[in-house]
Amino acid sequence: MSREKQFNFLNFFYGVGATIILVAAMFKFLGWQNANEVFIVGIIVEAVVFFISAFDWSTGEKEYDWEKVFPQLNENNEHLTSTNLPLAEGTQQQQVQKIMETVTTLSNSVNELNNATQKLTKSVEMMEKNYDIVSESTLKYQVQIDSLRTKVAAANENLKDFDKFNLNK
Repeated sequence: MSREKQFNFLNFFYGVGATIILVAAMFKFLGWQNANEVFIVGIIVEAVVFFISAFDWSTGEKEYDWEKVFPQLNENNEHLTSTNLPLAEGTQQQQVQKIMETVTTLSNSVNELNNATQKLTKSVEMMEKNYDIVSESTLKYQVQIDSLRTKVAAANENLKDFDKFNLNK
């Protein structure tokens, strides 16, 4: 897997075309001149690169050794002998154990969320009760204020009559 690094011209021109298009977008957004021309150049570069990449043939070399990660992909399956089988089961057991731990953690989190939701529901119910009590008290207070307002208005009328009576003497 130790391959020499090579300069990939196709990737280079992909990047150049994308850069030109991004700069053209900035020109458009800012309302600068020649934005359309820059867009055209970027699109043409991208179109040419896409056209050329259609003829790019792969070398057939594998980039990764997936057989090391997934032994089932190995064509001859020589590594799966009876001596290695418990190792594979052990790996599966470890995976199942991790899954079980994750499920347990998830279950605990769901239980905590459920408890928090129940507490929140109780708090909202208490707020509703308190709101009803405050609303009822406010309504009673409003009735008393209206009654007081009526009595004060009547008292003011009586005082006007009393002042008229005193002025006439």
